[in-house]
Amino acid sequence: MREIPISAAKRIADDYGYDQVVIYARRCHDSPEPHGEHLTTYGRTREHCGVAARMADALKKFMGWKA
Repeated sequence: MREIPISAAKRIADDYGYDQVVIYARRCHDSPEPHGEHLTTYGRTREHCGVAARMADALKKFMGWKA
């Protein structure tokens, strides 16, 4: 399990025409391999980056992640 780089989120934005991308990835606890969660965000501009970060913060809160 590896972290997803921002460049992957940028590639999705570029390929599909989005301004903000939030990627949430999860390997479940019932998997025989190590488990965990990961978030990656991307925004085309500083403003879009802020919006994507706020969306990720909401997901973190929902998932019960510690700050």
